[in-house]
Order: sequence, then C-alpha cells, then structure tokens
Amino acid sequence: MLCCSTGPGWVSLAARTANVLSLRLAGKLGFAEVERFEEWGGEQWKGTWA
Repeated sequence: MLCCSTGPGWVSLAARTANVLSLRLAGKLGFAEVERFEEWGGEQWKGTWA
C-alpha cells in the first residue's frame, strides 16, 4: 500500500519496504528516499518528489 501527501511544490510518499513493487514504482516516478522508519509492525520507506 502506498500513502501519499502533498504540499506547495512537493509530494511525499510512504510504503512498506517489503512491498518491492511499490518501491520500484516510486523510483520510476522519480521519488527520492528521505528516511526509513518502523511503523505498523514493519519497516517503512518515505520519499519525496519535487
């Protein structure tokens, strides 16, 4: 599952690192990794696109 939020001039995206297809799609869309964190019982990935 992907979770997305926006603001003026940026888009933020979060996905579980175990979801390889979501991470691959985020990379193809140009999202850059900002951080990794633990939530909902697993490692999450957060990226931004500007």
